[in-house]
Amino acid sequence: MSRTKQYDRYQGNPFRRVGYIPPVNEILKMGFNKAAAVQFKQKRSRKKSREEKIAALEVKRISTLSLYICTQLEKIISQFPWIEDMHPFYISLCAVFGDVAKIKQILGRLKGISEQIKKIEKEELKKLKETTHPQQTAKIRQSAYGRFASLVKKAKGDIRYLIRVTKKAKTIPDFDMTIPSVVVAGAPNVGKSSLVRSISTGKPEIGEYPFTTKKIIFGHRNLFFTMAQIVDTPGILDRPFGERNIIELQSISTIKYISDIIIILFDVSYNASLEPDEQINLLNDIKTNFPQVPIICVLNKIDLLSDEEIENAKSKFNTSFEISTKENKNIDLLTKELDELIIHIWKTHSKFKDQSKIEISEEYLEQIDNEELEYEDIDYNL
Repeated sequence: MSRTKQYDRYQGNPFRRVGYIPPVNEILKMGFNKAAAVQFKQKRSRKKSREEKIAALEVKRISTLSLYICTQLEKIISQFPWIEDMHPFYISLCAVFGDVAKIKQILGRLKGISEQIKKIEKEELKKLKETTHPQQTAKIRQSAYGRFASLVKKAKGDIRYLIRVTKKAKTIPDFDMTIPSVVVAGAPNVGKSSLVRSISTGKPEIGEYPFTTKKIIFGHRNLFFTMAQIVDTPGILDRPFGERNIIELQSISTIKYISDIIIILFDVSYNASLEPDEQINLLNDIKTNFPQVPIICVLNKIDLLSDEEIENAKSKFNTSFEISTKENKNIDLLTKELDELIIHIWKTHSKFKDQSKIEISEEYLEQIDNEELEYEDIDYNL
């Protein structure tokens, strides 16, 4: 039976479901401890001889160790997300932190080790049926232990790799497919984080140095009938894709897979990290690669510019808005158009059709109107 290719629209980051992955040394240590703690329990049937009791005990020890190791390996396999079922956003970012093909191979190898251990268990238990001599049964148990440990140790590097990739992948924020996403992009230190803080619930770090934002940060903006995800992304430099680092690749993946609207910020102030022509190259790259996504071009840091510099930048970048996140200048004009565009996309885009069909009663709309009138009547000068 083939697995479904559909991913859960509401699942969020699938790596958050991955629990603690024990390293190989811990698996073996815990397994040997459990096996050593096994005790023989006399059943009500005929009394067994001392040799038979020892042989039965060795059987339980081998089976206990085998069961524990296989359970741990299969637990890792079962809780790890199936790559085929993940949203492309998470697959892409997983590929930034690690090798998706390698992850599949590792999970396959762990499954193979589990099956081999079960096979070895059967072989060694078969040997125990042929003798009850204490020295022989002890040797059989030691042989089984050694073969188990040898197999599991082969997975040491693989499990360490899964631990490392999962730890990084868990930092990817939850993405809700049911609401529009606004990706704020641009060169390093153009004010993306400051804008996200101004227009959403997101609280990214703000610094006066390039690449302050080293990971994707989601904020939310509440609208009348819905909300939008406002995404702060790391800065992108003007260079070939193959030369971009892990920080930049996160931005590329975010723009590629989840952007419904892109806000591109520009900076021509004295401390701009890229020259204007380099920032135009970034804009052209985004326009070329994502022609279907609406783009809002915004000039930031106008508090540091003269009127002439602002006019030259407006002409060069063909910006729709000129703002200052530091002085909160013209942010309201930007958010007004942004909100209108978000609602338009929410109403017209096929992927939001289930949410946009929600009907609001006339009584509720009338109630909202009355509340707004009451607020307008308040004298704030009292």
